[in-house]
Amino acid sequence: MIESLRLKRKAVGVDLNPLAAFITTMESSPLDIDRFRKSKEVVSRAVKDEILSFYATKCPECSATAHADWIEWRDRDHKIIRMKFDCTECGVSGIKKPSREDIALAERIDKEFDEAVQHKKLWFPQTEVPSGDKTSSLLAKGITRFDQLFTRRNLLALAILFSEMNQATSAEREFLRFTFSSCLKWCSRQSHLRGKIVEGWAMHAYWTYPENLELNVWNTFERRFEAVIRGKKYSNEEIGSFHKLAHEFDDLKGDASCLLLNVSSSELPLPANSIDSIITDPPYGANVNYGELSDFWWIWLNNGHTIDKADEVVINRTQRKSLLEYETILTNIFKECFRVLKPGKHLVSTFNSKDIRVVSSFIAAVSRAGFSVRSDGIFYQKPIKAYTTTFHAMQVGAFVGDFVFVFTKSDGTSHDNIRAEITDLANFKHELNQVISKGLRGKMTDSQLREIAYRQLIPYIANHTSNPEDSRQATDFFESRMLEGSKHFESRRKSIIESRRRVFKNRVK
Repeated sequence: MIESLRLKRKAVGVDLNPLAAFITTMESSPLDIDRFRKSKEVVSRAVKDEILSFYATKCPECSATAHADWIEWRDRDHKIIRMKFDCTECGVSGIKKPSREDIALAERIDKEFDEAVQHKKLWFPQTEVPSGDKTSSLLAKGITRFDQLFTRRNLLALAILFSEMNQATSAEREFLRFTFSSCLKWCSRQSHLRGKIVEGWAMHAYWTYPENLELNVWNTFERRFEAVIRGKKYSNEEIGSFHKLAHEFDDLKGDASCLLLNVSSSELPLPANSIDSIITDPPYGANVNYGELSDFWWIWLNNGHTIDKADEVVINRTQRKSLLEYETILTNIFKECFRVLKPGKHLVSTFNSKDIRVVSSFIAAVSRAGFSVRSDGIFYQKPIKAYTTTFHAMQVGAFVGDFVFVFTKSDGTSHDNIRAEITDLANFKHELNQVISKGLRGKMTDSQLREIAYRQLIPYIANHTSNPEDSRQATDFFESRMLEGSKHFESRRKSIIESRRRVFKNRVK
């Protein structure tokens, strides 16, 4: 939706997840930056000194009062290991071991927090962690409420900050809440040190580290505030006055430029044959369980309530959604996409899964909805550099790029027959086997070989939706051949890891 508005195209944005709708609203809406800065100054005058006092420490150089930017805790015995401090008096920044005073301050704040909770002097979401595929790691550690993902000090600081921001005026209030929400992943016990790098929550799962960081809430808020300012300067310049929010589809026939719908895409309040193009990025099976992970933020923004996940398109054992349910829900959504798209126009979708069965379900869903795909409508997009530093992407053999598919809604013309010729199963297996054998001889990694093989598998699957047994046999054959090459892939993985180690050692020297 943001890119459409930048290109001065009218757009309808749809997402079942309310957090996604909130983020998109904040990204696209214009903001008076001067008024936003003034609203932050009001918050600063009210709570900055109090929050910073929670992180006060003595500067080891000049003995003046400094402030910790982060404090590293050891979970095993709940002990402070070290802390990074900044002294505004002498200008020194560094890392120090905790003093008795630092430990006493943490203990005193714990008591203040307990008293505030007991007398209901502050609000924060004490929402129970629901059972889920991605929350099971928390429940196994005895973390049964989301507030337990924060230290008492940070939870107290966050609650004070959140309460003050909620008193701001309407427009600035929402952007302050947006800024606040972006602090949460940094200020939780899911933050840690990766070497010398401070890293916030960076996984597709909940995870607290044996040694985790307690980041200074006020410092984090100021950093995120400036990040929002940079983002809004960009969107103000790129979108500006073109942003005019519609309340219903007919408003787009006038001067409104965007309609944002927080609904399921399986039932859209849009006329048939009304949309010029559809661009989508559906969940990749069980790769990311957005609903379960989004609860972490949404409970703050929605009075402690979690997200309704009943209609979420995902493979999730807890929600009793298997591959079959995933494919069924996805098919219904693509049928609705087919209904609203104009004849002869395109649906463009990214998709990435190392599990060909999930890819097969995606292709089958689009094809059963009526769309067509051919081999030259499949592109592989390598990942941008910023996405290659995540925990998942750094794993050797990770499938970190994206396939981009271009599907077409037939307009009934003779030029619209874009399906590839249907190949019989025996011939297809023979062709696929040649591709795999060549890849193994060429010392490809698992993901490199999948990138090439998928270009043949996907059109075959699309052309056999009426005979799913052939598709199943084709995908099973592919996975069995890949399994036979597991020793080769493991050897390549070890070779790449060793190569990386040599490069790292040379850099250190």
